[in-house]
Amino acid sequence: MKNSNVIWPSIISLAAVLYSVLGHAQIQGTYFSHKDWEIACDNTGTCRVAGYQADEENQAISVLLQRAAGPQAQVNARVKINNKHVGTELTQLQLLIAGQNQGSIQIDAKTAEGQLSAIQTQKLVQALQGTQPIIWTWKNQEWKLSVQGATAALLRMDDFQKRIGTNSALLRKTTVSSAQVLKPQSIPKVNIRNYVIGMQSRYTVQSQAAQQLFEKIKKQTNAELCPQLYDGNFLTDDRLIIFPLNSQNVLAEVPCWRGAYNVGHSYWVMDRGLKQIKQSVTFIDNSFSEGQIFSNQRGRGIGDCLSVEEWAWNGQRFIKTYKAQTTMCKGFSGGAWDIPSLISRVQIGS
Repeated sequence: MKNSNVIWPSIISLAAVLYSVLGHAQIQGTYFSHKDWEIACDNTGTCRVAGYQADEENQAISVLLQRAAGPQAQVNARVKINNKHVGTELTQLQLLIAGQNQGSIQIDAKTAEGQLSAIQTQKLVQALQGTQPIIWTWKNQEWKLSVQGATAALLRMDDFQKRIGTNSALLRKTTVSSAQVLKPQSIPKVNIRNYVIGMQSRYTVQSQAAQQLFEKIKKQTNAELCPQLYDGNFLTDDRLIIFPLNSQNVLAEVPCWRGAYNVGHSYWVMDRGLKQIKQSVTFIDNSFSEGQIFSNQRGRGIGDCLSVEEWAWNGQRFIKTYKAQTTMCKGFSGGAWDIPSLISRVQIGS
């Protein structure tokens, strides 16, 4: 009994420390898609759920449900249509749920999107858990939102934000307090430091400088990640490009692969003499500019489903600062919404 009395407070203290550490652990973003819906939750705890029309529908429409982490956060809803057939004449849509008019939504003529009211948002979330039709109309046209996959996406939002079984859950709501749901975190800052713009050097892939560098790189990669290094299937305009970062480091851009709609380069931080590889950054990127690496990969030729990633130079290495994707390919060029799983605030200098 004496040992128990001595150990018990220590266990409580340890548990409190572990809870504190875990409670403030960095949030890891996630992405999930099911049928006509997709969800991305980012590293601040904010989740964005996007739904679209069914594949057999001709009129493209999407709804975005956004909610921050935290017990008091509310759901915000927006609607967007592909208005290429109606132009800027359309200024509002009528929302019909199960045939009942839920009022109008003002539509911005340039963006073709509009904000739902709190009541309309509540009605929409309820309807997404059923099978009744959700339709937006204007004159003699209509846009029908699919409910297939909606509950799976909404449940993922509740699960990620630790709301399941609480009074703030969208599904499986109870009277349990939401005090312990996921807490929001601030947007991390990445400062671009110790970067000096300089003249780039370009080499043909058959040059001695390129071939020597390729041999070094092949020791740290493989044919699956960078097939062009191994099969030699380069185009005549492919180049090895060396970008200066500062007085000690450079960034090497190496052509790696080519697909139906995309090309991919690998990026390597090296010393000025190209002797030492200090960092392998990525194998899927397209361009480098002013201390940042950018990737924008299309899911198909018309570019209505995309994968976007970005990195920034922090003075010592490249840090991933942004990631977003959409796999729906539902008729919106560039995607209907920005639904990232990783966001950062990139600044030049301290």
